[in-house]
Amino acid sequence: MKRRNIVEWAMHYRQIVIFITCCLIAFGIFALRHINKNEFPDFTVRQGIVVAVYPGVSAEEIEEQVTRPLEDYIFTYKEVKKSDTKSYSRDGMVIVQVELNDEVTDKEAFWNKFKHGVAVFKSQLPSGVLAVRVMDDFGDTSSLLITMSSKDKTYRELNDYMQALQDSLRTIESIGRMSVTGMLKEQISVYLDNEKLAHYGIGDRLIALRLMQKGFVTMAGTQKTDRTNTPIYVNRSLNAVQDVENMIVYSDPTGNTVRLGDIARVVREYPEPSSYITNNGVKCLVLSVEIKKGRNITQMGEDINDKLEKIEPTLPKDVQLFKITDQAKVVDDSIVNFIKELLIAVIAVVVVVILLLPLRVALVAASTIPISIFISLGLFYAFGIELNTVTLAALIVTLGMIVDNSIVIIDSYLEKISEGQSRWHASIESATHFFKSIFSATLAISITFFPFLIFMTGMFRDFLASFPWAITLVLMVSLLVAELIVPFLQFFFIRRPMPKEEMESKKKKFSFLDTLQKWYNRLLEKCFAHPYFTLSAGLLSIILGGIGYVLLPKRLLPTA
Repeated sequence: MKRRNIVEWAMHYRQIVIFITCCLIAFGIFALRHINKNEFPDFTVRQGIVVAVYPGVSAEEIEEQVTRPLEDYIFTYKEVKKSDTKSYSRDGMVIVQVELNDEVTDKEAFWNKFKHGVAVFKSQLPSGVLAVRVMDDFGDTSSLLITMSSKDKTYRELNDYMQALQDSLRTIESIGRMSVTGMLKEQISVYLDNEKLAHYGIGDRLIALRLMQKGFVTMAGTQKTDRTNTPIYVNRSLNAVQDVENMIVYSDPTGNTVRLGDIARVVREYPEPSSYITNNGVKCLVLSVEIKKGRNITQMGEDINDKLEKIEPTLPKDVQLFKITDQAKVVDDSIVNFIKELLIAVIAVVVVVILLLPLRVALVAASTIPISIFISLGLFYAFGIELNTVTLAALIVTLGMIVDNSIVIIDSYLEKISEGQSRWHASIESATHFFKSIFSATLAISITFFPFLIFMTGMFRDFLASFPWAITLVLMVSLLVAELIVPFLQFFFIRRPMPKEEMESKKKKFSFLDTLQKWYNRLLEKCFAHPYFTLSAGLLSIILGGIGYVLLPKRLLPTA
């Protein structure tokens, strides 16, 4: 008894194959909605900064007393890449840029250990070193920026509304860290009157001393004179202007007392900011929202929009919410653009194939594109591959390759039935005969991209890690579709070959493709007639390509 190959088995049990295919397509459509989506893939930022502050010390002394001991301690960690770690000594400060080795993947564990170690090591530095701080959050990017602006509301009132907004958004599971910038805090400012100070015979240093003796611990402003700009510390319990004005700053044994209000103007105001944020010229606060790793950014965007729709009616009319940057919308637009590319690819295949073959042949070939794409999306979802710039690029790159395997099999099928072979056997033999060829071609294309994972390191490797796997998965799916589904589709829809008289009549007419084929045949004959020249030209093209690769500018991402 002759044993059936897998193509023949798929033809005999086509109901099972069609059912499984429909289920996989439906799962792919479901996956397109629920798969994790992001603008860029997750990659590890292996840089950090250590800053030590030592006021009043020159750069040379900083280098000797702080920089060298700090570098020696940092280099005790095997995760630190010594060749790329640099330090910069300034008057009163040292900055050390720390670079981690490429094999470090769990950066959070390292930086937590490193911060604890640096905190302990600070005791070995001179006592004048005020602080040693480690910053490692350079890879944390905002997924959404929301501004809350108002012409009439104070910063304190805006902050209250912003706190309410944050409390509401915290219930969204996919949201990570949230931070608010642009806040200006009110302060009680004390403006000394020099004439009154001279009248009472009191100096500004005495005022500062008296205030410090009162236990003022919270910095709220500065004491300004023509020559000095001294901070004033106001106790938190003294939050009213009148309380500060009634503070006694001078008294003598005869009972004479001088209150702060007698020699100064005390007002509640906002400090002069070194920087501030406005939206369309109106003061505002900015809420930065970050997404948790491995979450669906489009789903998070929808959840945030639902919350904002509920919160906006509760805000005063003069308080406005605006979304400045919205990665969720960017990603959603990218998905929509990919769907458009998919439709364009299907239409392009139909149009191109119709120029050479009948409509049914074109439709069968084009149908393999959406089938392969949706099955691939389902597998992406199952394997935990998210949709982002890199994986979408892989899908777009493979759109033109998906249909190649199917066209090869359909062309062989048409040739066999034109020779009088039955449609059943022609379908099976066309897929079986070319399996090794199309499998080799698919494998060759797939492995082309894996050198990315071998020769690239660090962030570049992390960024492109999913690219070769995505391309391989899509192409292998297209191979299975061509071998298991196309035989049945061509058997069912393509029932007869192109009529000979139609083919003959086409040969009599001018055809661009026939002309192209004729010149290609001539060029091919020339290449075989001069093998050394052909091989030299091929080698020269490789060398020129290598030179071009070296000379062309490179960057991980576009400027945008």
